[in-house]
Amino acid sequence: MEMKKQKTQLRLSSMSKLVALLLIFTVALGGSSCKSKKKIAAEKAAIELANKIAQAKASLLDLLREDNPKTYEAKVAELKSIKDLQLRDAEVAQLIEKVEAKLAAEYQEIIRKKAEEQKRVETETIKMKKQAELDNINAHFISVAQSKNVAEANLRIQQALTYYASPEVPVLIIVSVYGDNKKDYDKPTTINNYLNYLKDSKIYDKQIESLLFDQNHKITEIELIKK
Repeated sequence: MEMKKQKTQLRLSSMSKLVALLLIFTVALGGSSCKSKKKIAAEKAAIELANKIAQAKASLLDLLREDNPKTYEAKVAELKSIKDLQLRDAEVAQLIEKVEAKLAAEYQEIIRKKAEEQKRVETETIKMKKQAELDNINAHFISVAQSKNVAEANLRIQQALTYYASPEVPVLIIVSVYGDNKKDYDKPTTINNYLNYLKDSKIYDKQIESLLFDQNHKITEIELIKK
């Protein structure tokens, strides 16, 4: 009886040791598994970071290309998205500095071209305005010469004279130009006399060469030349 009891105790003790060993192995296995997962996650993060750095470098190098077809605005937006990644990489940081310098130069060029275009538009606008003014004054001469009767001619003469500082404004008719823009003139006349001459002759075969204006933008002198 005592032997049986001793055998039972030995069996229970062995089983306890086996259970304990199993528990230790399970815990060790679980710990090893946990470490393995952390290592995989770290490796995955490292690969993702490396890919981001590689993509950033490729994008920055593309932005540095002289033949990059993207607009300035698109380039600025792309650079911002790369900077927002906050990648701690020396080469990426250097490339960012180069792209920033390149975009700064592009911006200055854009400003220069805008100013140049604005000046061109303003110059063209002034030119067109002057031409419209010349066409309008020429139209007065034509309308007087082509008037159907004296009453109509006199009315158009009065309308034309409103553009001049006075009826005595000199009209200089160029008969020839020579040398360094030297000019020979016909006998001087006044705008009032010239308009009445057009009324009688019904012929206007000149064009405006130049005009002088006073502070009120009234004509103070006019040069005409034959077409």
